[in-house]
Amino acid sequence: MQINKKRILSPQRYLYALNPDESFYLAARLMAEDVQRLLRYGIKADGNARIPTPRGPATTTNADGKWVVCRDLPKEERPFFHDYHIVDWHGNDHYGTCVQHRMCYQRALIPPTDLAFVIEDGVLLSPLFVNCDQAMPEVRAAMNIMLEMLGRFEVWTADKAPALPPVKQYKVPWEILRPGTRTREELESYIEKIVERKPRAHQAEIRRRHEHLLELQPEFCVLGTQNFFGYVVYGFPKLNLFVFESNQVNNATYAFRGDWEKASRLTKTEVLAGGIQEARVFHTEHWTGNISHLISRLSKEAE
Repeated sequence: MQINKKRILSPQRYLYALNPDESFYLAARLMAEDVQRLLRYGIKADGNARIPTPRGPATTTNADGKWVVCRDLPKEERPFFHDYHIVDWHGNDHYGTCVQHRMCYQRALIPPTDLAFVIEDGVLLSPLFVNCDQAMPEVRAAMNIMLEMLGRFEVWTADKAPALPPVKQYKVPWEILRPGTRTREELESYIEKIVERKPRAHQAEIRRRHEHLLELQPEFCVLGTQNFFGYVVYGFPKLNLFVFESNQVNNATYAFRGDWEKASRLTKTEVLAGGIQEARVFHTEHWTGNISHLISRLSKEAE
């Protein structure tokens, strides 16, 4: 899947098609105008990996690093040099340099990442990464560099092929389980959850839930208009069961039987008011066991 963004803060959400610790590239198929654009960044189609020439924020940080102001530390005296030119009463020019001292906040340099990119067979490739938490800072930097240079990228496997989701996917032209009408208190809570920055632990938890559902071997999954950012439907047709899983923390998993497409067009308010769900499994420490118990119970009923 091609990603078109201006900037990326959370790289994990774009790596859902990969397994943990799987190696991968960021890649972009090039058109004629792309090759000319990459020349501005010093990237040539000669098979040599190069660090992009600094032109924008992402490429500059990659090549030169970044200064961070340390406002929690005492200020320090810092010299500032200025060139001057004066003309005396006799019309003579005088040039020189003067020094001024000011009290400034201390700064710390974030070292450059020095990520090098290469063009191979008409494709721009990043360095090879590993899908793990430790690599995410460099992955995020590489994603933003690709977006700065070309405005797009794809996730490719170590075999240099597009990474495909682990199960067959369908898309429907509506958003799975729209939020629906909320009270003011619920709305404020909902907005708070959206604006808060998810800690890394939350990202791992979201990934763990999807991985657990995939281990239960669904026959298909369905992405709504929000793709993996909204609800995802995992289908178990033999059990007449369809599990709706969210990518938000402190939410719930919904399980339906029968016409899942009809259920997906409803709001959460409509679902809860009608009690049409087979089960509603909250995201707690018992979530994994509760989901497994639900699948096991329905499997026995189907025998």
